[in-house]
Amino acid sequence: MRVNGKVKKLKIIACLATICFIIAAVPMYNDVVRSVERITSADVIVIDPGHGGLDGGAESAGGVSEKNINLAIAKELEQLAKVDGWNVVMTRNEDISLGDEAKGTIRSKKTKDLLERKRIISEVEPNVTVSIHLNSFKEDRSVQGAQVFYPAGSEKESVIAESKRLAEIVQECLTSGIADGTERTALSKSGVMILKNPKTPIIIVECGFLSNNEDAKLLESKEYQKKLAECIYQGIMTFSNKDVRKDIKVLDSI
Repeated sequence: MRVNGKVKKLKIIACLATICFIIAAVPMYNDVVRSVERITSADVIVIDPGHGGLDGGAESAGGVSEKNINLAIAKELEQLAKVDGWNVVMTRNEDISLGDEAKGTIRSKKTKDLLERKRIISEVEPNVTVSIHLNSFKEDRSVQGAQVFYPAGSEKESVIAESKRLAEIVQECLTSGIADGTERTALSKSGVMILKNPKTPIIIVECGFLSNNEDAKLLESKEYQKKLAECIYQGIMTFSNKDVRKDIKVLDSI
């Protein structure tokens, strides 16, 4: 009788242990499912490499054009997003201006280019839009570092607020990630066409100063371009509350 009692007690303990394991495994499984579902085909990023074609943007002392570096960083960012399953829309994939075919002055062509970029963003209505640019301040060539901007204004306050939150997160990721010694904060910016009347969160990331020799040298580096893209992408993922797909652990079904 004592043996049977012990056996019965062991069976009860084993049964309880099994139940506890199942209960513990359910949230783990749910976490995996949530991670997989966080990035879907409906999740869209618009990446806007600034300038292009006839519009070279800023230029370093060595003659390197902003437009080429913008595109290089944008492509690194595109690759990171695509690996995780984002639907990525690039406003340009090559050295072109979206206003090159327009008739008129250089200024009117630049306006046409910006309007076309805004049209793309408006039609796509992405989760986020990131416009990649470089800065220049020849009056003081010691100025350096990355700076993030978000729209100013009160149209669609919720979109402005979310743009600000995105900008602050990306700025923090850049400050800690590239560690260039600057302590910049995200700022609002008015008078910039691509930031006017946004329908969805949008930021401009000025990745560095081509007027600064140290920044210019770094910005030409493929390794640094990749590092910048990684920092920006980390900010986007944190803002979107999404997990990196390649880090998801598959549970053994056995």
